[in-house]
Amino acid sequence: MDCKDPTSKGQLYAFHKANIHEDRLAARVCRVFPLALFLTICSVVLVGVFYDTLTLLVLSAIMNVAFWLWIVSTCIFGILGTWLVQRELEKFKGVEPNTQDRASCDSVVHLIVVPNYKEDEEMLAETLEALSEADDSRLFHIVLAMEAREQGSDIKGASLKARFKDRFANVDVTLHPADQEQLHNDGTSGPEVPGKASNLKWALSQSYTRLQDDGQLKLASVMVTVADADCIFHPGYFSCISKEFNVMRAKPGDAHEWTMWQAPQLSYRSHWEAPICSRTWTYVSSMYEFGGTSGLHYGGHHMVFSGYSLPLQLAHLAESWDGDVIAEDHHCYLKNFFYSVYTAASIGSAMDGSRGCQPQLQVRPVFLPVKSTPVISSEGYWASYRERWYQAKRHTQGVAEFSYALLATWDCLCSLPFQAYSCSLFYSLGKILTRLFCMHILPIVQAVGLAVFTLYWLYMDRQIPMCPQSLSFFTAWESDYVLCALAGSCALVWPIVIPIFFVVLANYCFVSSSFIAPKGQSDKLWYKEDADHPSRCGSEKVTAFFLILSDCVLLPFMMVPYGLIAALLGMWNVAVYGNNINYITASKQTKATSNYGATGEDARGANAA
Repeated sequence: MDCKDPTSKGQLYAFHKANIHEDRLAARVCRVFPLALFLTICSVVLVGVFYDTLTLLVLSAIMNVAFWLWIVSTCIFGILGTWLVQRELEKFKGVEPNTQDRASCDSVVHLIVVPNYKEDEEMLAETLEALSEADDSRLFHIVLAMEAREQGSDIKGASLKARFKDRFANVDVTLHPADQEQLHNDGTSGPEVPGKASNLKWALSQSYTRLQDDGQLKLASVMVTVADADCIFHPGYFSCISKEFNVMRAKPGDAHEWTMWQAPQLSYRSHWEAPICSRTWTYVSSMYEFGGTSGLHYGGHHMVFSGYSLPLQLAHLAESWDGDVIAEDHHCYLKNFFYSVYTAASIGSAMDGSRGCQPQLQVRPVFLPVKSTPVISSEGYWASYRERWYQAKRHTQGVAEFSYALLATWDCLCSLPFQAYSCSLFYSLGKILTRLFCMHILPIVQAVGLAVFTLYWLYMDRQIPMCPQSLSFFTAWESDYVLCALAGSCALVWPIVIPIFFVVLANYCFVSSSFIAPKGQSDKLWYKEDADHPSRCGSEKVTAFFLILSDCVLLPFMMVPYGLIAALLGMWNVAVYGNNINYITASKQTKATSNYGATGEDARGANAA
């Protein structure tokens, strides 16, 4: 495989700028790797079925236990996190946010970018209204990142700017051109993929130039927040980040320059009006996002997603967004991470051998949840199933970031001199690659393995060789039968039932602590979002529990098309096309609007051909 020359004119090779669309063997191998890994594991499962039952039992047990531990631990962290959310919300109870100008020369200034495409103007207005209710909102610089390919986007942006220009320090409208190119490390280039990443790349470059030319703000004090068009941030979210940032930069070192912030995101807005395909995805995504963010508090690892914050200087220097990626949030985190390694190796003592390279990037949680919206089509109930499919394909395209992380890791290890290696570096790389594997590969190999195991069990007349025909719960864990029990031979439902139970319990805690309990505590928009919750059992919380429980009975069935099939298609697309695929956004609805969305041929991105 081609390993890049570690130096170029005395400079360390910029491995953080690796791109899976580069025309070199390493990039092509990394693109194919997720699909090849999946096929390899499936092949081993088939070998176990036809030739070696012990291999089947061992592999099934490993996949079941790994999946079970990942899901259950994430749910437990999420449940613990709801206590932290309640504690944080108590600080704001009865306290009205200060929206007045309290600027000083060292004030943290928030640059909030709202990338959007064919979003309803009233939804965007509702998002801006919520931002105007935040602490120190008069200091906010808002960027409405529009797409030039959307007809009338400039008019919509101008209208919103006129409506809200007096609420913030500045409201800018950027128009992302449709003919931009993405340059690669190997000298090649390709067309950008229309979407959130390329839009952000353009909007941030325009905003950075404007702020630099203005000269009135210290760029080192500017914080960038990426906000989706349907996201409602808590009024205290930005002030919490400002306080933490100021505390961190008052201490020795530069940790504040390498920190990203993430709040748990819950797509429970209009939840009970959404179809079952959207509701079940809300449970899965909330579990992952809330649990992952909460895990940060207890020393866990997590990547930013959807709406997040980071220093403007970091975003500019790392060039955090590339124009030809789909999963912009995970790519932003990964690129910033590898840039931190690159910087530590370039300017630190790693190159002279006195100590190894120490990755610097960290993610800090903000326990004030962001509220967003599930997929609801204005064209009707069944149309929502189609648009949920578009969303699922877009999400599973995130497996491309597994390929990017592998390629950047390869280039990193090739480029760094041996003395720059450190335990910290390998530990950080291991955490990242393990998380990406658990997100994109583990669920589908576990599902396929369990399905094959079940069919084999039925074919063998409900008897797995080397295992007894029936086991009680207590005898199943005896030394002779532990492997059979973990593989599922005595209870084929346990690898599914236990994780689903924890998903139900975790989501009940999420909706209870973040939507039901805070309702009525303030007249701000964030507090009015109660998921349009029905009360049919005399108690909203009891109703929520049973509605979530009944929904999750169908969760495994919904995850076949929207999880398994979409994931397989995602791996195939990455292997063959990279990120050059059709990009179709999905419709969403809030109380501000009930009829909009970007669907059909005119909403498509790059042609997969």
